[in-house]
Amino acid sequence: MPEFDVSTLESRRQELRKAIAGIGDLRAGSLRSRYRRCGKPNCHCAADGDPGHGPYWSVSRLVKGRMHSRAVPAEAVAETRRQIEECRRFRALTAELIEVGDALCEHRLAERRAEPGKRGPPRTRATRR
Repeated sequence: MPEFDVSTLESRRQELRKAIAGIGDLRAGSLRSRYRRCGKPNCHCAADGDPGHGPYWSVSRLVKGRMHSRAVPAEAVAETRRQIEECRRFRALTAELIEVGDALCEHRLAERRAEPGKRGPPRTRATRR
């Protein structure tokens, strides 16, 4: 993150907090459409170049190292897309909030080091038992 002054960092932190507070419904994962062939020789899906039956929609995501998929009705596809995008936006906002917080902490730590007469807390030795 580029070097900024404390007031700029604090105002950006407030903007990010407000944006995070306005987040809507979240859904992690990927939305996929699939087509399938039924296997009947006289069906339209058996013809060359025909995509098959569908689309059938599902949302998939990793949970504890395993892939979980859930069917999504066709009428809920647009809403599901918005939820997935909102989740991506939330992740981006929180990542930036962490960067801003880290920069603020580093800046404040550097200010303390620069103050004359300030050496920080006294060091203590570990005692053996």
